[in-house]
Amino acid sequence: MDEKIYLETLNKMKQDSRLLCMEQYPQHGSCNTYKHSVNVATYSFYIAKYFGIDVHEKDLARGAMLHDFYLYNIKESGYSAYKHGTGHADIALQNAMKHFELTDIEKDIIYSHMWPLNLFRLPKYKESVIVGAADKISAVIERYMQIYMYFYGYILRKNMAWVW
Repeated sequence: MDEKIYLETLNKMKQDSRLLCMEQYPQHGSCNTYKHSVNVATYSFYIAKYFGIDVHEKDLARGAMLHDFYLYNIKESGYSAYKHGTGHADIALQNAMKHFELTDIEKDIIYSHMWPLNLFRLPKYKESVIVGAADKISAVIERYMQIYMYFYGYILRKNMAWVW
C-alpha cells in the first residue's frame, strides 16, 4: 500500500467543500457524518496496512469518504432506523455520482457498505470489504464513546456536586 497516495487523496477529500457540508448532519450520537467518514477512512487505511492488503489507494480513500454522502439529518428525515439503514447507501451513491466522477470500485464501496444488512449487496472488491468493516468498527466506537461520555459526565457531575 502506498501511504503517500492514500494520505494525499484523503487530505484532498477532507478539504472538499462538498464533503465539509456533512458536518451539519449528526451520526451515531457522538459525531457528525463528516467526522464519521474521516474515521472510516482512517480505519480503512489501518486495516489495509495491518493486513498487508494491496489496494487501490485512491479508490479506498475516496470510497470511504463518500460512503455516507446521503446529506440529510437522520432524525429529521422521517425514516425509521431500518429504512435509513437499508436505503441511505442508494442516496449516498446518487449524490456522489452527481458531484464526483466515480470508479467502479468507489461505486461498489458506497453501494455495498451496509452489507450484511443489505443482504444481497455483496461487496465485489476488497476495498469494499475493508470500508464495510471499518464502517462497523467506527459505528461501534462512536456509539460507545457517546455512552462512555454520558456516564463519565454523570459520575463526574455526581462526584463534583459540592463544586456547584
